[in-house]
Amino acid sequence: MVQGYENRTCHRFEIPGSILMYKKIGLIIAKKYVEAIHLYNISKGGLSFACDDELKKDKTIIIKIMIPDDTPLELLAKVCWQRESREQDYLATGVAFSTFGSGPGYNPMATLDRLRELDKKYVTVR
Repeated sequence: MVQGYENRTCHRFEIPGSILMYKKIGLIIAKKYVEAIHLYNISKGGLSFACDDELKKDKTIIIKIMIPDDTPLELLAKVCWQRESREQDYLATGVAFSTFGSGPGYNPMATLDRLRELDKKYVTVR
């Protein structure tokens, strides 16, 4: 890979006042959501956040984003990377959203439409 190459095709943005929660999926789905420390940024393809938990690469999780004055957004996602945060108190974590479509294991197309609306609202530089 060429150093400095950016393979993302979606703009990243922040949603002020948002709260991210997640739960792990394994043989059974965790019953409770865990609140993340901080949602760094989000795009139509994934997001990054700070958390206390070590999450294995390729682990599937359910993400729930509480957006001020809006209904929560829930997505299936796969962990792509995790490393110490700049503050070194937390683990910075990056996830990619599962494919959008219909059927089990897919994120609903309506959720992609909501992400597109949020992109239009919060992306300031294109």
